[in-house]
Amino acid sequence: MHSLTTEVAIIGAGTAGCFMANLLDEAGIDCLLIEKSRGFGGRCSRRRIDNDYSIDLGAPEFSPSKVTHPLLKDKLSTWVSAGYLSPWTKNISRFDTPTGNKETLETLCGTPSMSTWHNKIAGHINSLTQSRVYRIKRADSHWHLLDKSHQLLAVSNRIVITSPPEQAIDLLNSVGNLSYSKISPSDSHPQYVCAIGFTQPLNMNADVYKSGHALLHTAIRENSKPDRTCPAPLQEIWVLHSTHEWAQQQWHADSDTAAIQLTESFCQHFGIDAKPSILTSHYWRMAQHKTASQENTPYIWNDALKVGCCGDWLGSGGTFGALNSALALHQKMLK
Repeated sequence: MHSLTTEVAIIGAGTAGCFMANLLDEAGIDCLLIEKSRGFGGRCSRRRIDNDYSIDLGAPEFSPSKVTHPLLKDKLSTWVSAGYLSPWTKNISRFDTPTGNKETLETLCGTPSMSTWHNKIAGHINSLTQSRVYRIKRADSHWHLLDKSHQLLAVSNRIVITSPPEQAIDLLNSVGNLSYSKISPSDSHPQYVCAIGFTQPLNMNADVYKSGHALLHTAIRENSKPDRTCPAPLQEIWVLHSTHEWAQQQWHADSDTAAIQLTESFCQHFGIDAKPSILTSHYWRMAQHKTASQENTPYIWNDALKVGCCGDWLGSGGTFGALNSALALHQKMLK
């Protein structure tokens, strides 16, 4: 395999990586996205159910109310106008008060899926998918990015790592004169997720349920999102996310087994007699991270070596944290 040469190599094509690539590309800076999976999106990925239908199995949305930076506000407005993102107005309730205290909120979600948004903003940029970087090293005043077999994947002048914290810190610490163990984040939290379908509509009070359940963290009516429809003969699709505590107790149980328990708990909690079909399931080993304390600097950057890191765990967490971290690091690099 021939290695690729670029100005900036971006490791990871999740939200932070795709946004960083988008910003660099608009600034006229050559960059390369390197992603270990088959496609873009990271924890905003989707799962195809059939040829015409797919479901968000990761981050379902994010709130624009947290956005204060003018450039990021403009970006969101542009993406909404282009149809990459759409407002999602939904009713939210707690599991332990399912018939009362309903709240209406508006957030943003990708259209027609969260990963489609990532492909729209970075799909035109050079990329290597199904390629995982296991080590980075300096050679001839450049960065060499190596795979598991120590084969050269790419050569760059600068590196931006947007991988989950455990992987990012391992890469940074693989460089002899770098050590970031002092800011290594706390344990990541795992999570099980599954999608279930019903052939009849459910008489549910809300589109999203959160909090107040020992096993279920969130239940989302997938077809309440904009531009989401149900493939026949299904009338409703719900995506169930487990609590992180319950997922840790399962000791990496098979995701299909966990999906059965999630489904049974959901139906029992709401008294649903209709028999659902489990459409798909997944285990996120690193679904959520405690944010690292960076003294109000939501990124890592070593200007002498031209290597850094951005991601949700360096920001405020979640999709917004990833966007904010990538923007802050991009502005630092341009300076």
